[in-house]
Amino acid sequence: MSECAILSTCNRTEIHVFSEASRLDVANVEKNFCLLKGLDLHRMKKYFCIYEGINAIRHIMKVAAGMDSMILGEDQILGQFRKAYEISMKYGTSRAVLNTLSRLAVTSSKKIKTRGIEIKKASSVAGQVGQLLEALYKQELTGKKVLIIGSGEIGKAVREVLFETGCSNILMTKRSAADTDGRTQNDNIFMTVDYNDRYLYIHQSDVIIGATLSPHYTVTLDMLEETMKDKEKPYLFIDLAVPRDFDQAMEQLDNVKLYNIDQLKNANPSRADKEKPFDFEYINEQINCHIGEFMRWYNKRNNFAKV
Repeated sequence: MSECAILSTCNRTEIHVFSEASRLDVANVEKNFCLLKGLDLHRMKKYFCIYEGINAIRHIMKVAAGMDSMILGEDQILGQFRKAYEISMKYGTSRAVLNTLSRLAVTSSKKIKTRGIEIKKASSVAGQVGQLLEALYKQELTGKKVLIIGSGEIGKAVREVLFETGCSNILMTKRSAADTDGRTQNDNIFMTVDYNDRYLYIHQSDVIIGATLSPHYTVTLDMLEETMKDKEKPYLFIDLAVPRDFDQAMEQLDNVKLYNIDQLKNANPSRADKEKPFDFEYINEQINCHIGEFMRWYNKRNNFAKV
């Protein structure tokens, strides 16, 4: 055995081992662990689970990210993981290989957790939009046409909430074919339109939602006045962008009501805010990416050792 770290949580104890030998004496590790803990080896044998090679690397990455916990994505595991490796490094049992693996596992976990926070934030904002629209329109919401300007994380989350409320006529701007993430445009419930044509579709819509990352206004007062065909029709604009998508001066128009994201902050927590969504495709990408990075480092290390 060349390197070792022990991770202990409320429902698991793991021994992470790196050995320069061609084959690790797993039975000896199990025996010594039971001796150390005063446990009967034969009774404990059925509880041991062994991972080797790439499967062990993947398992460690998943553990650090909370993807192997009883509560999926739980937050405490990363701190426990880091503490375990701090102790092993302090006593010199974890060196180059396990140190590198643990560092990449922590990096992967941080990216996964950041992604989860972003999705949760988008879901929360979208839920508040849904609550506002349901409060304003009640049963009439299903017949309203909604234009979403922006096809990023928040725009897509709003779109899904609108589907859930029964909204049957949704437009979303796109800058490229990839912007709408392959969502099927089914029976005119959802349709994409070119971002540059947004003003052409505003007059057709009842609700216009801004959710872009643009540093400038996407809708201005002068252009809105110029393109608005029906001066009597009421329009509801909801600006979710920071910085703002919609020119605040638009409120000068008698038929325009404008809400911004600050006005949504005091809304009651939505159902979406209580959930903890996961982007499993992104999670797997991050884990695979950092496994690949570790394997490249490890193979390069071995090649240097042979020179």
